[in-house]
Amino acid sequence: MERGSIFLIILLFSAGVFLMEDPRVQAVSCFDISPVVMQCASFALGAVSQPSGGCCNEVSRLNGMASSTDDKRLLCNCFKSLAPQYPNVKDSNLNAIPQNCGVSLSFSVSSNTDCNTIT
Repeated sequence: MERGSIFLIILLFSAGVFLMEDPRVQAVSCFDISPVVMQCASFALGAVSQPSGGCCNEVSRLNGMASSTDDKRLLCNCFKSLAPQYPNVKDSNLNAIPQNCGVSLSFSVSSNTDCNTIT
């Protein structure tokens, strides 16, 4: 993947996160997913066959931060809101990241996920 494409993904992601930030004080925010997006982009786009160690570290870190149902729902909505901005991201790759990284999530990361059902 070209460096310009990665930069564009990060730039669009940052702009999208800024616009959708929840004004309530929370333990996690949409800004917390930025390192995950940066580290996992090449796998999510299908450019590499396995998520990197950095990707797995960030997924694990984020999973540890999302301790409440509200946190998990917020993160789900953050990821879901970004999906239309990245049409080349493969849902199957996104859903494979937690399993490939040995992290258990209570929801799937997909544009079709109903974040309100997360417990």
